[in-house]
Amino acid sequence: MRPDRREDDQVRALHSVVGVLNRVDGSAQFSAGRTSVYSGVYGPVDVRVYDEKLDRTHVEVKYRADTGAAGTKDRWAESAIRQTFERIVMAQMHPRTMVQINVQVRENDGSVDAVAINAVALALIDAAVPLRDTVAAASCAVRGDGSTVVDPTLEEIEDARSVHTFAFASSDLAANLDASTTHPVYVDSRGEFSVDEYDRCYELCARAAQRVLAFMRTAIEDKAAKESQISSSK
Repeated sequence: MRPDRREDDQVRALHSVVGVLNRVDGSAQFSAGRTSVYSGVYGPVDVRVYDEKLDRTHVEVKYRADTGAAGTKDRWAESAIRQTFERIVMAQMHPRTMVQINVQVRENDGSVDAVAINAVALALIDAAVPLRDTVAAASCAVRGDGSTVVDPTLEEIEDARSVHTFAFASSDLAANLDASTTHPVYVDSRGEFSVDEYDRCYELCARAAQRVLAFMRTAIEDKAAKESQISSSK
């Protein structure tokens, strides 16, 4: 039994608000249990000369953890988010511009990388940045006894033998969940694990990401419906 009484393949309660921040082009807050992340997006906007790319948009990420000064883990998170969304943003549509992604962790109770990726995905959609696909992410941990749990809390991560985070394009989630044929847009695996344990984590995270993606679609549809009601009432 897990500390919070969830089943091994059960994600925590999800919560999201799209368009939560002012003075940005798009924003979102995404939570899984107590883990909560805000993301604000600017762009495409003018880019500094030394970051200018002649054939595509420059993607910049600024990441701030919930406590302490910025460190190596924050730079790693910035790199992970940038690499994930450089593959998703249709960068060729806006050359010589920049999309700036700001990420602020409000609280980290585990699986924060996946939660951050989900927050950024919603913020980019809210900002109407052209995307090739939608992205959803999930994390999984392998415990000392070899069992695997999805969406681990911080307590579970501290006791885990390995931790894995996968981000999937929605088109891949709709097509199949075969690890041999599907290629996630982002993978981070840390610790000691076997091939079978990796494949099990892949399957658990893919199924969890399907549920996250359905939740994200509902959040976007709810915001669109509210905006439509406001427009029709004017």
